[in-house]
Amino acid sequence: MHQDTPQPVWRFRDGIIVLATAMAAYTALSWAHMALVSETVGMEAYLGSGDSLPLKILVISQLSKAVALLGVLWLLGLLLKGLDWRAVGLKPVASGWLLAGVFAGALFTATGLVLVKTLTGLVPSWSGMTRAPFDFGPSASPGMVAAFVGMTLLVTPFAEEVFFRGFVYKWMKGHRPVWLAALISSIIFGASHIVPHQAVNAAVMGLALIWLYEKSGSIWPAIIAHAVNNALGVGLGALAAQGLLPSVLTAPG
Repeated sequence: MHQDTPQPVWRFRDGIIVLATAMAAYTALSWAHMALVSETVGMEAYLGSGDSLPLKILVISQLSKAVALLGVLWLLGLLLKGLDWRAVGLKPVASGWLLAGVFAGALFTATGLVLVKTLTGLVPSWSGMTRAPFDFGPSASPGMVAAFVGMTLLVTPFAEEVFFRGFVYKWMKGHRPVWLAALISSIIFGASHIVPHQAVNAAVMGLALIWLYEKSGSIWPAIIAHAVNNALGVGLGALAAQGLLPSVLTAPG
């Protein structure tokens, strides 16, 4: 007996609207932040000196991105469709899959380091972009360090996985072959990281995160993997900035 193919949760134009609106919202929030700074303390005083960005900029940037992604997804992708967060993969999952996420996150750190070293070897001009963008120096207050760590390890992995895997990939899978949906959604995820070597690494990692999502049936293992990867990246970056890592564990820069 013939079984009807399940209807996609979102129409193709629904996904385009959510994706475009989320990116526009993130751009608008970032522009408003910089405009406010320019009209108050001034950009020179705000940015300070040195090669690394002040933590406050990175915290506000991550917060703006999370608010834009989750806010638009909730309003246009879920609320208007009468859906709850289970539609984007926030479902219970066996503890074994959470452990798999921890292992995958650690593995991504190792493979990502190899990939970055390879890319900077092929494109030497990228090596100057591999230094840690954050500064844990004396100018960073404990509160701001805590905010940065919280955003990087908790908020950003949650927001990006729910949006890019739970929504973008699932939406595209409803209208295109799985392999194409995985490829395109991962490229979009990579492009959101802007810096070339980070973009390539994120796109490759995105494919593996989709595998975790598909096999477990829940977005939580991918969130855990993303969080562990970010945690190790921040830790290694901080140690590298202090010259405490051997060259094999340090990206060229």
